[in-house]
Amino acid sequence: MLKFLGLLLVLVFFIWFIKYQWQRKKMQWRGEVIPEQKGLKGLRPITLLSGVFVVMYGGYIIWYVFDAWLQG
Repeated sequence: MLKFLGLLLVLVFFIWFIKYQWQRKKMQWRGEVIPEQKGLKGLRPITLLSGVFVVMYGGYIIWYVFDAWLQG
């Protein structure tokens, strides 16, 4: 189950990233100025994705250990 959820998260991230890059490329083709991000303004998407994976797998490990502790 976690494999499929992880795969879904990675696919959604890559779809978002491709759309974001495509939008920036279209702005460049139109001659518009692409705003530069100075400093860290909010969470970057890859940081958010990695945090979700850590929480997801950490929760699974806690659930697995707790279940094994209750049975044994």
